[in-house]
Amino acid sequence: MPKPPSWNEIRVNAAAFAQRWSEDVDENAGAQMFWRDFLAVFGVDVKRVGTFEARATRTSTGGRGRIDLLWPGILAAEHKSAGKDLEAAEAQAIDYIDSLDGDRFPGVVLASDFAHIRIRDLGGDNVPFTFALKDLVKEIDRFGFIAGYKRRDFSTTQEEQANIKAARLMGRLYEQLSKNGYEGHDASVFLTRLLFLLFGDDTGMWEKGLFSEYLETRTHKDGSDTGGQLAVLFKILDKPEASRSSAVDELLRRFPYVNGGLFKDRIDIPDFDHEMRDELVTCADFDWGSISPAIFGSMFQAVKSKEARRELGEHYTTEMNILKVIRPLFLDDLQEQFEAARNSKIKLAKLRTKLGTLRYMDPACGCGNFLVVAYRELRALELDILRRLRDLSPDEQQLSLDPTLGLQVSLDQFFGIEIEEWPARIAETAMFLVDHQANLALAEEFGVAPDRLPIDTSASIDIGNAVQTKWGDVLPAGDDVFIFGNPPFIGMSRMSSEQQEDNRTAFTSVNSKGLRTGRLDYVACWYVKAMTYMQGTRARAAFVSTNSISQGEQARTLEPLLARHGFAIDFAHRTFKWTSEAPSAAVVHVIVIGFSEGGQAKVKRLFDYPTLAGQPIEVTAKRINAYLVDYDGPVPDKLTSPLLSGLPNASKGSQPTDGGFLTVEVEDYAKVMADPLAAKYLRPYRQSTAMLYNLDRWCLWLVGAAPSDIKNSPVLQERLKGVAESRLKSKTASVKAQAKTPALFTQIRQPSGRYFALPEVSTENRDYIPGRFYDTEVIAGNKLICIPDPPLWVVGFLQSAAFSAWVKTFAGRMKSDPSLSASTVYFTFPFVDPGKVKDKFADAMQAVLDARDMYPSECLATLYDRSAMPPELRQAHERLDLLVDGLYKLKNPTQGQRLTAMLREYNQLAAPLEAAAKSPNRRR
Repeated sequence: MPKPPSWNEIRVNAAAFAQRWSEDVDENAGAQMFWRDFLAVFGVDVKRVGTFEARATRTSTGGRGRIDLLWPGILAAEHKSAGKDLEAAEAQAIDYIDSLDGDRFPGVVLASDFAHIRIRDLGGDNVPFTFALKDLVKEIDRFGFIAGYKRRDFSTTQEEQANIKAARLMGRLYEQLSKNGYEGHDASVFLTRLLFLLFGDDTGMWEKGLFSEYLETRTHKDGSDTGGQLAVLFKILDKPEASRSSAVDELLRRFPYVNGGLFKDRIDIPDFDHEMRDELVTCADFDWGSISPAIFGSMFQAVKSKEARRELGEHYTTEMNILKVIRPLFLDDLQEQFEAARNSKIKLAKLRTKLGTLRYMDPACGCGNFLVVAYRELRALELDILRRLRDLSPDEQQLSLDPTLGLQVSLDQFFGIEIEEWPARIAETAMFLVDHQANLALAEEFGVAPDRLPIDTSASIDIGNAVQTKWGDVLPAGDDVFIFGNPPFIGMSRMSSEQQEDNRTAFTSVNSKGLRTGRLDYVACWYVKAMTYMQGTRARAAFVSTNSISQGEQARTLEPLLARHGFAIDFAHRTFKWTSEAPSAAVVHVIVIGFSEGGQAKVKRLFDYPTLAGQPIEVTAKRINAYLVDYDGPVPDKLTSPLLSGLPNASKGSQPTDGGFLTVEVEDYAKVMADPLAAKYLRPYRQSTAMLYNLDRWCLWLVGAAPSDIKNSPVLQERLKGVAESRLKSKTASVKAQAKTPALFTQIRQPSGRYFALPEVSTENRDYIPGRFYDTEVIAGNKLICIPDPPLWVVGFLQSAAFSAWVKTFAGRMKSDPSLSASTVYFTFPFVDPGKVKDKFADAMQAVLDARDMYPSECLATLYDRSAMPPELRQAHERLDLLVDGLYKLKNPTQGQRLTAMLREYNQLAAPLEAAAKSPNRRR
């Protein structure tokens, strides 16, 4: 039996069939011809597969009769004259087929009266469905089984499972290839071609299963000739049908001419063995029609090493996260325009024309995920417009035009820049394949779709360093341009020398005088490039970025940088967990910032996340600052004393700078204690890590020590000698000078009484910044922030979600974690004096301490781990948070709402100080 036609051909055949049979009404005159023509729509010759007037026994009566058409094991059809009861016809057919043997029993029953067709899948949902013959093209995929196609109705979970399976299949294939050293450029091209063939085999790009048949019938099982046969196939795909030799294998002749450069380059084809061939055959057996091209990046990420992924900062993303970028950037606005125009043919046509004028660029496109999803959504919108135009013109057959002739959204509106060839090749292919899927959707609706083979239109993907590339050479700037993507997630401290050079290159194009641009993450290069590119236009951009760029010193740089060049934030997603489809992808906390010159968006949209992995809450903002807070006013800078007068001061603990000789570790404790003179001066010593993890450490605290004790102690003499020698090696003059006083810490700031300590560095994965009280006998190191004898209500603020939000926003950064300092987060924090409810605050804070005491053997790091935090402790903190939030007039706020309220309070407290600083009477 010949191979079935493609879906496009089937739909064309179906449209012709429906038109041809629209007039017949007489069962006797045309029933057999009707079903013969119907099967021919799918390339099936009824004489080869079925029997008209097949004899059968009626199960209900035992009498003999005939089935109008029987294709054993596949379908039975019953035909009636126009207007007859199709339900009764179906029941009659079922009555007959119930008597058939198992291998002859058909899975599907069809019935028709010429004007209607009724289908019932006995082996599927068993629910009958009747439709008018004129709608055959719209319903044609219900009959794909006739041509060997499967009807696939995937749930979200099933789609995810299919995606995972596909990624694993591709990964296993690559592993087999790479075992023999087949990598680099040729591997990139080769795997891209295979992906194209696998996808095309299941989506009607040519006869279904043609590539699979080629592998099965034209290659030996041992794999010895597989590489050679693939090379022959690649040449055929690059050659027009008219130019092919008449001696070419008939199976090869059935492949279409592809063109477009995909099969043009000659590459070395790997040698196959039986295992490699088996993996390829397994891939071909999988149904690739269920896979979205948007996950091709993830698929190929599966075959790359973790080290390569980390080096390039790649994070392949879910479609949900991609939509968080492109919806507020342009899709939502276009959708609103569609809703506003849905009752006007003129407005709909105008909007459709507009879709063809817009251009899109991802200047860090990777495997093209963002471009793929954007293209798919825009084609879906255009299809909605076409549907609506048809609905508004019910008397105009198929809009009186071939909708493919006027398609506006085109691949040549999409551009990308990618530094590596591998993902760039995938992006080009993925864009063609998503275009093919969009055409299938168009064909389902209108019965016809453009034939993209041979390829003559494609997305433009430039291979190169996006920071060093002139974006205008890739896509000339203009009002109709949208820029988006997720540039590499590389922190400032992890940039390579080449990436640091990229940073310097990018910032030469803007005025960054006085700004510490060298402290910005690598993604800042894309912000600056976009600003330079968009200057003087109404173009808009949006980038995914690690959340550190909207916090601390980086935000203090980004805010004036945007303002200085006239740019404003149009929308933003505050911190959320960036989920990825890449296998073993790192968990990253990110933000999204959409911006333009002058702030083009009419409404500023801010998305806040109550939980990092949850759904956002959207608010309309007056102005979104670089900290991604709805606030139009000055933000905190460093202060030298508390904003609220009367609060205790704060400072770092003491710094030893001792080469490890004044500090004593567990392994040296016994030796020091064995020296009675040294033992007199041994004190518990805490830095951040020791405090958070209950680690034992000590130090020799020799402030006020008797000179004779120092002279007569062998341990002290040995250790002080080590201190002096280590300080003399320092490049810092003040440290060298203190080699003369080795018994003392270089900076002494030990509180004289009880104090509250906060860690200088705390992970952003904690909901609170855990601190604790110490007596003066415990020496605080320079990695602690010490507040001498604070009242409990003040400590309550410091242990609240409000303070945590403040710290995570305005503190500096140690890698990705907040780095506290008194000047940036304690002195600037807008405390509100609780007044009459101070006792309530004190009681609530004491309840937190009591909840901790219920777990005496647990360290703070464990108690404040999100997944391990005891319910009693969390409840105590939540009761404390209610009191703190209440002072800011908040109830169950998001972090963004907290920050907006606290910034307002900050500016009320800071205004008198700023006024005094500007006063002409101020003494200089």
